[in-house]
Order: sequence, then C-alpha cells, then structure tokens
Amino acid sequence: MITILRSFRRGRAARLAACSVLGFSLSSCNLDVFDPDIITPESLGGPESIPVAIAGLVGDFQLAYDDYVLYAGLFTDEFILAGTFPTRQQVDFRTVDTNNISLNSDLWEQIHTNRFSADNAVATLQPLVGDPEFEADQELINQGVAFGQFYGAYSRVMMAEMFCASILGGGREEEINYEGAPVSPTERMQDALALFQQAEASATAAGEADVATAARVGQARAQMFLGNYSQAASVAGTVDPDFEFVAEYSSNLPAQYNEVYTFTYGDSQVLRWTVGDGSEASRNFERFAFYDEWSDVGLLDPDPPFPTFSSFDATIEVHLQLIYGGGEPPPSANGQRAPIFSSTGFEADIMRAEAAYRSGDLAGAAVIINNRLTTGDNPYGKEFAPVAFTGTFESDIREIGRAYEAGMWLTGHRLHFFRRVFLNDGLDLWWPGHPGSDTTFPIPQQEIDNNPDVSQGCASGPPWN
Repeated sequence: MITILRSFRRGRAARLAACSVLGFSLSSCNLDVFDPDIITPESLGGPESIPVAIAGLVGDFQLAYDDYVLYAGLFTDEFILAGTFPTRQQVDFRTVDTNNISLNSDLWEQIHTNRFSADNAVATLQPLVGDPEFEADQELINQGVAFGQFYGAYSRVMMAEMFCASILGGGREEEINYEGAPVSPTERMQDALALFQQAEASATAAGEADVATAARVGQARAQMFLGNYSQAASVAGTVDPDFEFVAEYSSNLPAQYNEVYTFTYGDSQVLRWTVGDGSEASRNFERFAFYDEWSDVGLLDPDPPFPTFSSFDATIEVHLQLIYGGGEPPPSANGQRAPIFSSTGFEADIMRAEAAYRSGDLAGAAVIINNRLTTGDNPYGKEFAPVAFTGTFESDIREIGRAYEAGMWLTGHRLHFFRRVFLNDGLDLWWPGHPGSDTTFPIPQQEIDNNPDVSQGCASGPPWN
C-alpha cells in the first residue's frame, strides 16, 4: 500500500515559519492557532525552511478539509443536524442564505486561506526553479512548488463543488483583498485541472511520487466534473489501486483534532451531527440512502449507548458513524487524529467504472466496481452488495453513487458526485423532503459587501445553482 503519512502540525509555529520563509508579511498570515512546537533560527532560512513552509500549507488544507467534509455531508444527507444552530439548519434544509455566518467563517474563509497560502508559496518558489544560483536546492524547491500547486488545486476543487460561483480574491479581510469577478464552477474546475497537471510535473521533478499520484487522481476528478469521462478514465488508469493520500490530524490539541470526529462521534461532548434514519420529523424524515447496508457491514451503529453518545438537540436520536470513531467510547485519541481520505486508488477505479458505464460498457463497469465492493478490497475493508445495472440511467447512476460511498463515505465526495450529476445530467439526487432545493452554496454576504465586483449571492449569468 502506498501511503503518505506526514507529521505536519497545524498551528501558529508552522505558519510563522512559512510566513518568514516565503517572504509573507505577518499581517498576511493566519497565526490564530497555538502550537507548542519550537521553530529554530536554522529552520527559518535556506532550503531547510521549505519543509516548514509546506507544513503551513498542509495545515491550512486540513483546517479547510474537515469543515468541507462536515458541511458537504450535512448538505447531501450523509448527516442530519443534531444541534440547534440555525445557520447549520439552513445547510441541512438546503435553504442557505448569503448572510449565513457558518457559510462564511467555516467554509469560504477556510478554503480561501488554504488557496491563498498555497498560491503564495508557488509564486515565491516557482521563480527559483532552474535558477543556477539554487542548483543544489532544486529538489526542495520543486517539492514546495508541488505541494503549493496540489493544495491550490484542491482548494479550487472545493470551491467548484461547493459554491455557485467563486472568486480568487475572497477570504479573510486581513489576509486577502476582496476583489475579482465571480466565475462559474466549470471555470474554477478548469483552473484546478491545470494546477493538478502542473503539480504532477513538479512533484515528479522533486521525487514526490505520492503527490504526483494524488495529482493524477485530482486530474481525473476534475475531468469527471467537466464531463470529460474518457480523459478521466485514461488518467485514473495510471493510479495504483492501493494508493491512499490522506489529510492528517493530531491529538496534540483540540484545535488540531479531526473535526468530523469531534462533531459526529465526540470527545466527552454531545454531538452536533448524526446520521438520519428517517424517523425525525424535525429533520423532514431524512434518511441516509444506505443506512441499512452501512449498519449491516459495520460502518454505522444504529443504536449506540446513551448517554455516552447523545445529541446537543436532545430530541434527535444518535445513529453513529464509525469511520472516525476509533472503535471505543470518547475520549478517543484514535478518533481525534483519524485521517480523512482525499485521493485514493479506489476512487480512481470507480471513476474508470463510471466512464465505462457512460460509454455503454455496463458489464465492464460492473466488474470493476464489484471487484472492489464484494471482496472487501476498498478503503474500509468491508464487503458490500454487488451493483446490478438495469440500463436505466437514473437508477444505475445511483448505484454508481453507492459504489463511491462504499470507499469514500464522509470524505466530501458525495457533494462532488451530486453536483456534477446535476450539472452534467440534470438529475437532482438530493433528499426530496426538505423546505429548500439548493444544490450549491451561495457567495457569502461578507464578500458581497466588500467586493465591488459582486452584487449578489450568485452573479447574473448562467444558472449556476
């Protein structure tokens, strides 16, 4: 198994080092998370500083990614709200308003902070590629560029999948100027594709094989979103089936925990998210599409012990996800530091299968999928029921969605799948009983108020929602 396991810390010290190393002013950096690590003077100058700068990029991605997974899961019926925050209820009900503070602070700002730090790292280091004065340091420089391009690309993937339109100037006021006209999800995903391609080349030059492979998975994901299925299958076919690339977390401090674990499994606290079983009238009887099968295979506990597991809203019963739980009651150090898959050979295989299905090869698609589902050869090691295609597109695409979930449940991928099927095929796969019908998140009010190029939550133009 090919696995990337980098012990990068999210926090003040890593960001301070990254700022100093890459020439950022301190006013342009996010320094709001304490980290007890010691940054020595030697690590702030010369080529030795580049890994420290990369740590800051990775940390910003992790901060954005677990929130992306939480809110994407709430939006696409992997979870229902087990708390009472009205801004989160809007996400659950698919009635997200532009002035939703969770939309701005938990998603828009975090994703743009990730994008901003990644882009600035590339802008600082890329001019040094091939510079004879830095001949001895080219591998490290390419490494920094590769990570910046990869995480910059992934931030754009999250923008394209999550928002009706996006802006590269958006984000925290003290870090990023409010400027730039909105572009559509398609245009933003095209940006992501180009950056993933650049990241693969830079990673190859730096000897970072895992990053190069993850960038190829990213290229395939972008091509699927853009409707370029044969191109997606071609690049996905180069990925080792056992490949796994993860976002890592730490049990060192609460700010470094995997928030998906914290909010849905717990750490001596009541839960804010849980899985819907269809019984909650206050949540529009929402039921996770694969509730029964996931319970049968052991990914979901339908009846966890009370009060060990309880909801912030006491009227909501807990139906417990077991992906990020550590297999024991909280507090669970395993859950706090549980990694989240971001790029895998499993996803690459299911993308190949979907491309085969769309080309008319239903039998070939079923073979690829069932080889991963029925044998336990998937990231969760579970044996799932085989797919059985009927030739009816709407029912079959739902089966393909089940296949993705069998190895990518609670990774944010369900939003990617729902969005591109909606945009490319016109199918609305969301739970039908909600008061709202949003299929994406709007541009937040803070951006509208501060950016002269934005006048509404989704700028006039194509029906991006």
